[in-house]
Amino acid sequence: MRPIYVGFAINVLLVALKYLASANAESASVNAALLHSLADLVFSGLILAGVLALRLRPSPRFPFGYGRALYVTGFAAVVVAVLYLLVGAVEEGVRRLSEPVMETSNLSLALVALSLSLNLLVLLDALLGSGERSHPALLAAMAENGADVIGDSAALLALALGDPLVDGYGAFVVAAVIAVSSASLGYRYVVSLIGVSAPRDVVGRVVKVALSDPRVVDVNEVKSLLLEPGKYFVFLQVEVDPETRLRELEEIRHYIESTVKSSTEAVERIFVEFVSPREPKRSFIDLLKEVMKLPRF
Repeated sequence: MRPIYVGFAINVLLVALKYLASANAESASVNAALLHSLADLVFSGLILAGVLALRLRPSPRFPFGYGRALYVTGFAAVVVAVLYLLVGAVEEGVRRLSEPVMETSNLSLALVALSLSLNLLVLLDALLGSGERSHPALLAAMAENGADVIGDSAALLALALGDPLVDGYGAFVVAAVIAVSSASLGYRYVVSLIGVSAPRDVVGRVVKVALSDPRVVDVNEVKSLLLEPGKYFVFLQVEVDPETRLRELEEIRHYIESTVKSSTEAVERIFVEFVSPREPKRSFIDLLKEVMKLPRF
């Protein structure tokens, strides 16, 4: 999670750089980039808070830990980005197009170029230096820095050309990038908070492991719930012969739990419920058909 910490520190520096650039130029793109960096600072701070919450130990009140807190802080970060989009970048773009006047300076040009370089370095660090690219915090950091790179590029182009029309439309480019990235991340956070299932390869693996025990007659139900990024709780209902002894039931439970956890790191906890055989028979076939409708990731 190094890119999260580095990104937060860089955002503090970027706010200072863009404030100086804005103070030394009359540019909608630069002003939009400054507002963007302020929003990014809050954004990265909220993501950092969610990452730190992952380290908290479970408590009686929160027995499964605080893993989903990251999705709460992530959604709050998206709201910040959207508020910036509506209030900041669009307003700057409209104002610049209605008042096509622009002033630039070599200092503002150099500061925006430095800001672009820093954002490129952070983005490359996130893309190349981590093996957890599907982690929601890292995805948020990459989306944030990707938007920064495009926004700073638009601001740098506007300053280099000195064209107020390019400057005004540059602010809209920043707004469009934030809109797309915010919508994508927001959807991911919302479905996770609602209670998204584990990917189909994980759920399918649990069902197949249960059926691999010859004492299991059928699998009626499998449900999963996200506990933290990449970790799930799984509920499994299986049919066994009603004459099965308690010792054998414990053996079946232990076999399913140990085999599932050894074959995938995604299952953090698993609960197995035993029931007597019921109609319809071979219900696991329909269950696996439903599982195939789940997303891969």
